[in-house]
Amino acid sequence: MQARQVALSNRHTAVTEADRALADAFASAYAATVEGINRLDAIQSEIDSAVQNRAALAVDTPMGAREFQRFLLARHREIIAIVSEAHQDDGVKKALLESLRSRYSVPAG
Repeated sequence: MQARQVALSNRHTAVTEADRALADAFASAYAATVEGINRLDAIQSEIDSAVQNRAALAVDTPMGAREFQRFLLARHREIIAIVSEAHQDDGVKKALLESLRSRYSVPAG
């Protein structure tokens, strides 16, 4: 009976650690998502502002059009970076969740 209690205590400890790791993973994923959304919203605001102020940017001139194109390419690169970071974080979180799966399995016996 004492051996079963020790085993049960060890199992409880393992599940508690897994729960903590899972909660941390979800909190981190949520924070990263919110940060990504905020960054994308900021980019959208910059683009919207630039589009509304086309006359001030002189987009109808060759130099103005080139500058606007550079501006849009820079925002495009920022968007790609945000999506790439999210994709990398997704891979890390997926691996972590896969590693936690075994800690939640019920042992035979």
